[in-house]
Amino acid sequence: MYGLTWLALLAPAISMPIVYTLGRKLGKNVGWVALIPLSLSSLFFIYLIPGISNTFLEEYIEWLPEIRFGLLVDSLSLPIVLTVALLSTIIVVYSIPYMEHSIHEQYHGENKKAHATYYALYLAYATSMMGVVLSTNLFQFYLFFELMIVPSWAMINIYGTGEREKIALMYLLWSIVGAVLFVTGVFTAYATVHSFEISDLVKLQGTPTAGFIVVMMLLGFSVKLATFGLHIWLPYAHAEAPTPISALLSPAMIGLAAYGIVRFLVPIRGVLESATVLTMSWGLVTMLYGGLMVMAQNDIKRMLAYSSISQMGYIFIGIASVTPLGVAGSMLHYISHGLGKAVLFLTAGTIMHQSGHRDISSMGGLAAKMPISAIAFLIGAMNISGIPPTIGFVSKFFIYTGAFSRGLLSPSIELVIAMVAIVSTALTVGYTMWNMRRIFYGPFPEHLKGVKEAPALMTVPMMILCFLSILLGIYPGQVLDPLIEAVKQMISI
Repeated sequence: MYGLTWLALLAPAISMPIVYTLGRKLGKNVGWVALIPLSLSSLFFIYLIPGISNTFLEEYIEWLPEIRFGLLVDSLSLPIVLTVALLSTIIVVYSIPYMEHSIHEQYHGENKKAHATYYALYLAYATSMMGVVLSTNLFQFYLFFELMIVPSWAMINIYGTGEREKIALMYLLWSIVGAVLFVTGVFTAYATVHSFEISDLVKLQGTPTAGFIVVMMLLGFSVKLATFGLHIWLPYAHAEAPTPISALLSPAMIGLAAYGIVRFLVPIRGVLESATVLTMSWGLVTMLYGGLMVMAQNDIKRMLAYSSISQMGYIFIGIASVTPLGVAGSMLHYISHGLGKAVLFLTAGTIMHQSGHRDISSMGGLAAKMPISAIAFLIGAMNISGIPPTIGFVSKFFIYTGAFSRGLLSPSIELVIAMVAIVSTALTVGYTMWNMRRIFYGPFPEHLKGVKEAPALMTVPMMILCFLSILLGIYPGQVLDPLIEAVKQMISI
């Protein structure tokens, strides 16, 4: 088994020059070549799932003195990295027809070099996200965390819409701000425990610098997580990125910051617990702000972008509870949001692809013309709203169980926050179903008369994600039980 984890991680990156070279000749069809390494990575992680409770793989490569690059696959990292791998694999198929249309419009004809560049960058992006999840070393984590920025910035800058160059620059600058805050915590941690190993962060317990390190890392992660006050970049970047990249930025990338908080900061006992009121309040404000801003949007992708901010509030509340059920629920919500929001962004892409419109007020009655897209949007909406039988119901149930458990330990403001948060779930249900009605029902506009369902290469990936959302909602134990055990061990350290 040794070496296979590195191969699963690096297969997409190793394939980049091959994909780029072939793309100069094959054009859009090089997407099928890019699918091969992504599929291999996904199949490897799927193979490990049945034994997830006992899976603990570590592979190391010595690089510099006191710095060794390692990969860790355990019951916490495996569900997250598999989510990233599956989303990357499924969405690359969706990209083939979508980017063909997008590149043709942008360059007023076929541009094989543009396809080659897109898929090469896409593979780099997928590799960097998987690398973030599997890293065992703070330096290595930071390296992959920064590498995520480069291909995503490039794809927004080259293939985005609107003022894509300005928006890509804003995205880059905000990412750098988050990176500076995070790396400040990293170097302070190294100066304290004299190690870059993530497993050694637990030694910070009780040290004078522990509070400062947690605050710096938390702020750095919160920029990427787009919590309230640090969210400015997200609605612009996610709305104007090419839709397949929006479907990775929102569901996969920003949630990796939450994984970082759990992996790095939860084991440092005492610091997060001492700030539970502040962090839970921050999560609640993020949830409410994002949800209310959704109600004010007319642009379909901007609406989904603000929805992502709201969903990060749920994850933040679960982590802030610092309870096994709450933290495990937040990691499960990463998966549910990944599946649900990817479906919603891809559905938005099919509507834009088929109708040429993204203004919700100009839509209506599309369920009759695009029934598969309507079903996909409904299941995605149910998922992020927490409606059974989707996995979103299970993840939110455990987030709130953890939040109430924290509040009931010593009835106080935490309990009030948990009660307000659970009532606020109605806001998510309200805005998803309201937009469902605006887009797919009601009077049918005359200018949409010629609209028809998207091609199978776009609808099939959406339906696969819908199927996974329901399957995991019915059988969540395979992932949830090991997650809870992993978090229990972290909290009891």
